[in-house]
Amino acid sequence: MRGVLLAAMMAFPTPGAAQDSCRPAPETLVALNACAGAARVSMMVVGDVLLHQPLQWRGYARGFDTIWGAAEPYFRAADLVVANLEGPTAPGLLRNGRRVADPGPVFDDAVYSEYPMFNYHPSVIDALRASGVSLVTTANNHALDRGAEGVTATIAELERRGMAFTGTIRAGAPRDFAVRMRTPLGVIAFIGCTYGTNGLADPHGQVLLCHGDRAELLTLVRAEVARGAGVVVLPHWGQEYSHRPTRRQRDLARDLVAAGAMAVIGTHPHVVQPIEVIEGAAGRSLVAYSTGNFVAAQVELPRATGIGVWAEICAAGGTMRLAGAGYLPLQMDFAGADPVLTFPPPGADGVAGRGRVLLGEVIGGYDASVGVQCQARRARAAARETGAPGFRP
Repeated sequence: MRGVLLAAMMAFPTPGAAQDSCRPAPETLVALNACAGAARVSMMVVGDVLLHQPLQWRGYARGFDTIWGAAEPYFRAADLVVANLEGPTAPGLLRNGRRVADPGPVFDDAVYSEYPMFNYHPSVIDALRASGVSLVTTANNHALDRGAEGVTATIAELERRGMAFTGTIRAGAPRDFAVRMRTPLGVIAFIGCTYGTNGLADPHGQVLLCHGDRAELLTLVRAEVARGAGVVVLPHWGQEYSHRPTRRQRDLARDLVAAGAMAVIGTHPHVVQPIEVIEGAAGRSLVAYSTGNFVAAQVELPRATGIGVWAEICAAGGTMRLAGAGYLPLQMDFAGADPVLTFPPPGADGVAGRGRVLLGEVIGGYDASVGVQCQARRARAAARETGAPGFRP
């Protein structure tokens, strides 16, 4: 249905194959629920877009696609692509909240800065969108790195540039933290939340807290399910640099699944954590406790190794649920002159091989990288043009 296959088993695209769109073969995904009919909506969820100084330098000067271009063939194949935008995009705001003349897309370490208080030029949004990202979660511990005004400015830039988002609201706005994407199967609601904001005050309640607003979060999930939506929760939670989910994560995951979430896919630890399947109101739901980083300048192997969660959504009994899911390995490569995202193939050796071993030890099954199918970009575009209604908020 998606065109003639140009490459199949063991074929991992490189930036040089950017004309293709690539996806895991259906048989490599772990089967989760029975479906009514063949219609599917595919979703790929990656982790933290954490732009330390070297990544901002390179991205502003040469384009962010030179960093994460290896992901673009997969993003093009997915119907929905989700990433965590780890930091505000607030033009002209310093760390202390003072407004100054904006310097433009440069890393000046004043307006646009890195750890411990991030802020990115809004052109990052354009780059993510151009690469195929459909929506971002803005609920994370760096959401308030430019204060309440920075949250509002980030929302304004996301809206102006056509990027869907979840997890934050403008000051005084109704507390509706979900973004609803219309798909051929119906509405899929994405809900982002965070464990906290690094101790920074949130005077207007603009950021949804996973634990502090737990009752509100669960009520929101139930309300979306009652409206007939499939629900995906994107929590920013857990212990940094730990491969083990905390009891707090596990307890909330079970409550979210019981409330009707068909997937719970987390970020924040900057390393991967296990994937498990939990029975709930949406059948067998997937919980990926942490995807690790998407892109970051953290060179240690566990922090340089992440995953993209791939899920196929279907209809069953008048509701949406997951047909199957798996992960694709990701790794930041720091061996050359510039850090760059790679997709280490099966059988890789060296650092890439050690990263794959780590994923196997932490996650176990769910590796969907053994079979990757690619098709011509023009075939994919034609399928979109002649297909069902678009994927949009």
